[in-house]
Amino acid sequence: MADNKLVNLIEELKEYDNPKGYKLKYEKVKDKLNPTIQDLTAFGEKSLDELHKLIPHRETWSSIFALEILKEIKSEKSVRYLIDYILKNEKEDYGDSCEEAMLALTNIGDFAVESLIKEVKSQFERNIFYIYLVGALTEIKSDKVYVFMKDIVDDYIANEEKYNEWFLIDAFVSDFPKQGKKEVLSLLKRLAGLDRISKHEHIEIEDAIGRLEDPVAYRKNTKEWIKGLKPVIEEFMKEKQNIDKNIDKKELEERMWKPDKDLSIQFKCQKCKKKQNISPGLIKILSDKKAEFNFESEIMCKFCFGNDIDVTKQGRRDILFQAIGTFEGSKQGVVSTNKEVYVENKLMPFKESYNYILKRLKEEPENAGLYLRAGNVARNFNKHFEAIKYYERAIELNSKLIGAYLNLVGIYEFRYKYYKIEDAKTSAAYYLEEMMDLFRTQEYDISTLKNDESVVQFMGEKSESLGVYIPELIKMPAAKKEKIGRNEMCPCGSGKKYKRCCLDKDV
Repeated sequence: MADNKLVNLIEELKEYDNPKGYKLKYEKVKDKLNPTIQDLTAFGEKSLDELHKLIPHRETWSSIFALEILKEIKSEKSVRYLIDYILKNEKEDYGDSCEEAMLALTNIGDFAVESLIKEVKSQFERNIFYIYLVGALTEIKSDKVYVFMKDIVDDYIANEEKYNEWFLIDAFVSDFPKQGKKEVLSLLKRLAGLDRISKHEHIEIEDAIGRLEDPVAYRKNTKEWIKGLKPVIEEFMKEKQNIDKNIDKKELEERMWKPDKDLSIQFKCQKCKKKQNISPGLIKILSDKKAEFNFESEIMCKFCFGNDIDVTKQGRRDILFQAIGTFEGSKQGVVSTNKEVYVENKLMPFKESYNYILKRLKEEPENAGLYLRAGNVARNFNKHFEAIKYYERAIELNSKLIGAYLNLVGIYEFRYKYYKIEDAKTSAAYYLEEMMDLFRTQEYDISTLKNDESVVQFMGEKSESLGVYIPELIKMPAAKKEKIGRNEMCPCGSGKKYKRCCLDKDV
């Protein structure tokens, strides 16, 4: 009798597994099947065999409700079925149903821990991170889970090369507060202090630290933050409705083209495999289905000093968040630009510009101006080592091409100041002195420069940055004392700003 009733209940659960039923919303189907769901839950482990047969059919109503029933029954016998469900479906974007399987495993609790640890370890060895599988494990408060989590984080800190972009450290540590062990705080703070942790990862790790360190204060601060955010959201929605009317286009453009000096983006070196945060300067998003980026600053590995380095997934996420903030007015330094660029007054796709300039160099191997352009194009592709060769070749062919000296000084000075490469200081100083000697002759090629004053200002700023003394440059026309601003170029011709040169002398 009981078996017949169970069979009937299973058939009732499958009643809406048809085209007509799939047109209905979840709430309506759940409401109609609620009595059946309650009866199957009451059957407990007696209904497991039939429910386990239903869950693999992921696109059916009966599969979804079978997972919900298993969540309430909480049987150890369901553990393997639920793990297999996540393994089969998570990577195919069945998030909602995988979440139900995750919650069912979490509800089973201690009886699921050993199987989950074994499976998660196995997947980690294959460099695969199943978010719902990890979530099911770390949501369970258990000494075994805590030790496993702590060991993995210890290993993550010590052995970076093992954890490529497949490993989501922010998702892995987010449930440490549920383990309730404050002794892990020092480990989490070490983790948050790593240079290779992205901006987004850092936010999530700090969030876990806050929830664990002082949960009462965290809840209070969160509540106040939400309360303060409400009027901001309401105002934003109003602005969004009249976006064309309310946004100052000039102000927006200025924000886009002004780098955020405090911004750091996560990159990964393809040679030494180390992740690290680097300040990119102005970021250009080259319009495409899969966004490509062009960075103002040289992106170089801080460990092996190579240019074979790419933005990580977390880094791409942070760039997109920065872009949204730039448009909304809270951030700056990201501009969306057309993928076509001008080279030699010819408009072409950005991707083709480097090959184009290489072809032109073969056609005119003695053209100094072409080598200067080649260096500029190479820098757009973060090929700064190649750019240096092109600039040096330009100088060999035309020693009066002052733009090549200027670019070489810029590259080497940035390497010295940002990447702390001491040899770069020597190179920057050498080319700066060569540039200064050329400038004194007044015989340099000005075709690539705006004006003499910009050259003087550049040399003055770089000499100050490098701590290199430059003798008197070209005398510039004297200005009246009352009109000389502290931050203007000194009229004595030193190339330095007035406040750092003759301000104290002019009494």
